[in-house]
Amino acid sequence: MATIEAARAAKPALRAALGRVEGVCGVGLVQRGGPDDWVLQVNVRDVRARKDVPPVVDDVPVRVRVVGGVRAL
Repeated sequence: MATIEAARAAKPALRAALGRVEGVCGVGLVQRGGPDDWVLQVNVRDVRARKDVPPVVDDVPVRVRVVGGVRAL
């Protein structure tokens, strides 16, 4: 489990690690369970990008979500 503060602190490190990963659409914070159970979420276009996403950053779990292509409305 990670607090929101820990997740916020880990987010820049995850963004830096994903800088060259093709297919990443976004990085955010998601509450998984209780008030002190936060994870980092990486949205990717397709399942191929999943392999390059670390499972944990600075002791904060990372969840990958395949969202498909993202475009402005």
